[in-house]
Amino acid sequence: MLYPFLKVMLLSLQGIGWQIAGNITFMMTFYMASFSSQFLNFPTSISNPVLWLSFLGSFGIAGYAMKAWGYQFPQLKINSQVNFWWLGILIITALLNLGMSAGSWSRLFTDFKLVLATHSLIMLASTIVWVGIKEEFMFRYLFLWPLLTMNIKSDQKRIVWATLISSGIFGLFHAGHLFAGQGLLQTFFQVFSAFGIGMLFTVITLYTGTLWIGIILHLLIDLITFPTTSAGIFSGPLTSYQVEFILITRIIELIVVFLILKNKHTQAAFMQTLRHVKKDPIK
Repeated sequence: MLYPFLKVMLLSLQGIGWQIAGNITFMMTFYMASFSSQFLNFPTSISNPVLWLSFLGSFGIAGYAMKAWGYQFPQLKINSQVNFWWLGILIITALLNLGMSAGSWSRLFTDFKLVLATHSLIMLASTIVWVGIKEEFMFRYLFLWPLLTMNIKSDQKRIVWATLISSGIFGLFHAGHLFAGQGLLQTFFQVFSAFGIGMLFTVITLYTGTLWIGIILHLLIDLITFPTTSAGIFSGPLTSYQVEFILITRIIELIVVFLILKNKHTQAAFMQTLRHVKKDPIK
């Protein structure tokens, strides 16, 4: 039933801009339609199996479209040219975000509140699938892979531009909370926060050639009370600690990102990922 739509509306799209827009629009429309009881005539409870089939179906169809356009799925195996010291620095930098749970500088190293934001198995599963996995799939694959085929002669510049563009859109993706009544200042910090961590996750994906490392880090940060993907702390006034922590950690993230992007010893791993991005599309 969906094949005519895929053939005519999605798979026929040419040009990276149209392909990105088509896939993202499809995934978000599928997601929003899943919550419309008038459209699909079923309860919108997160435990409803039809809702989960809609979630998973959107992943499968978007992935099929990417394959039809010639984009390969990220590898499971880490690139052989990866320097694990650099990878360790990237992971540690991402884990700095867990310090938000301390609440103040005086408790930063003594009072981490490493507790799950929810104890509901359904909500945990929803966060895992529709927050961590969905956002990494969308922004570090559906967005990023086509951008890596931009007509830019320098591979290094193409990687930098793809990283900036995909992370910028990832940040702006969180600006939607402004229309739900969230304050302008809080929304600005949420967008800035998402942009910084998005840059880091993008570089991890490009450096390793995998999605799963970024997914695990994203889930860990989301589940242990640091909300870059939901309103959370941004729904109310920010404390001075939260503002300072966001600014400092984002500056650290951006420094680490540009150090690894510009380091000549890391380029071999990035080139491995570039060679894997695309092959001939399905006819």
